[in-house]
Amino acid sequence: MPVDDREYVRGSHPPTCSCADCTNRRLRRFRDGTNASFDPLGFGKNPRAKGSSSSGGWKVPSTDFGPPHWLKALLLVFAASVIGLIVSALARSYVPFWPVFGFSIFYSIERWFYYLTRRHRALGKLYRVLMNLSLLALLGLLVWLAVKLFSHQLAQPPLLGSLMLLSGVALFVWMAKVVSKNSWRWPSMKLTVFSLICLFLVFSFAGVQPMADYTEVATRRIATFVSEQQIRAEARRVAEENRRATEEAEMRAAGVASEYAFYQQYAALFNEFRAENGRQPLVFDPALNQLAGQRAIEISQPGGFSHEGIQGYNLGENIAMMAYSSDSPTSLIRLWANSPGHRSNMLSPDYSRTGFAKNGRYAVQLFG
Repeated sequence: MPVDDREYVRGSHPPTCSCADCTNRRLRRFRDGTNASFDPLGFGKNPRAKGSSSSGGWKVPSTDFGPPHWLKALLLVFAASVIGLIVSALARSYVPFWPVFGFSIFYSIERWFYYLTRRHRALGKLYRVLMNLSLLALLGLLVWLAVKLFSHQLAQPPLLGSLMLLSGVALFVWMAKVVSKNSWRWPSMKLTVFSLICLFLVFSFAGVQPMADYTEVATRRIATFVSEQQIRAEARRVAEENRRATEEAEMRAAGVASEYAFYQQYAALFNEFRAENGRQPLVFDPALNQLAGQRAIEISQPGGFSHEGIQGYNLGENIAMMAYSSDSPTSLIRLWANSPGHRSNMLSPDYSRTGFAKNGRYAVQLFG
């Protein structure tokens, strides 16, 4: 039995043993930099390995003599504050200062102090709350800036305003990535928004300023909007009544002897008849109503009762001579519905408009 095998059987692994335990132990030494004396597998000869020497041995990693992390963070915050103040001076507003200052704070935490938010749970929660609030504030700032810029109400030149908006959008995208990266932290964005809404409502109804003023202004604007809509609805109702009165006067001026109530009842019954048969309702067009009135006068003349129709118009037509001028709209609907040709016009899906008029015993309906 070879010497290496005898040592392995006795429990003493040879230096070149490739079992799982020896390999893991060798890899740990390789990572820790403590295997400087002996490296039988040649790990130290890898030129890409960090801290390796040309002779194959291992060097202890050198100490980093750069500035500490807290000093780097302070320098970044100071530089960003100076830049933000310069941009704010050019823009004549402190609005650009706060996004740049907030960016320096969150970048420092993400770059150098992220381990603190992982180690200390309270710091992690505070960090997530600040991220959520900053992202919401930045979103509101971007909306306000876009409204001012696109409505030409921004005090700054358009070029400077456009650059501010684009920079804010880039910062918002980066901030959204940071928030999504920390989505495992508590509290979530939904909980933050819900809590802000609840706090705003409580403070506003309790009379805390300026939330109470905001609520009062919003309530006043909502009440004004509702009253304006009511006034507009009333104006539309009056305009519709005036239109119907004018239409009735025009029908009477054309010589149509029927009352306007007959026309209204017939229009409602006609569209109900179409709905019962699975058809869409038709619009009673004033122009077709006037043509139907002319046609009603025409067929009431001796020898004029024919289906030649109005000359020069490609319209469908239903005409009828009722037994009495006092017959109801229901009887007229029934009269035409029992006739295959008239019923086809009444239920045709090719029409979208219609017009109706009545002159004594004579009734006319046009389709277009």
